[in-house]
Amino acid sequence: MRSPTLAPSLVAVAVALALPALAAAQPMPGGVPKAFGDYLQRDVTPGMCKVVSPAEAQCVIPELTAGQYAIEAAGTSTSQGADAKQALQITVGTFPCASGHNWTPWPSGARTFRLGCAVTVLTDKSLVVKVLYQDSNATKDPKGPIINIRRMPWQGVLNATAYVPQQ
Repeated sequence: MRSPTLAPSLVAVAVALALPALAAAQPMPGGVPKAFGDYLQRDVTPGMCKVVSPAEAQCVIPELTAGQYAIEAAGTSTSQGADAKQALQITVGTFPCASGHNWTPWPSGARTFRLGCAVTVLTDKSLVVKVLYQDSNATKDPKGPIINIRRMPWQGVLNATAYVPQQ
C-alpha cells in the first residue's frame, strides 16, 4: 500500500493560504466542547511572549487550555550581499508545527520572511511555543523574530489525515 507524502514546502504553502481565512473568523460562542470540562480556549496575549535572542522568540500557552490556534512567525534580516537566505521553525512544546525557508537571495536591504501553522491544543500543563529564526549572509534584526498566537473557531474535528486506499 502506498502512503501519500506531501512536500514540506507544499504543506507550508497550504497552511499559509488557509490561515488568513481562518484567522478572520471569530471563536465560536461557548468555546470548546463540554467534554473538555475545565479547559478553556484561552487568549495568548503579548505579555505571555518574549524575545529570547535575535534568533528566538517564545510564548506560553497556559495550563488547562484546549482549542485551535493560528501561530504566525516572522523574522527580518538585512542582506550582506549575494546569497542571503532565511529560515523559520515553529514548535509547540516538543511538537514540530512548521518549518520553512526562503532561499531566494536578495542583494541588499531588509526583508521579512513569514511562516504560520495551525494547531489543536489540549493540555493540562503550560506549553512553550518557540520560534527559531536563521539566516545566512545577512544580519538579523536585533529585536528578534515576531510571534503571534490567535484563537481560531472550534470546528469540532480533532484530526484529519489523508491516505490512499488500496487500489
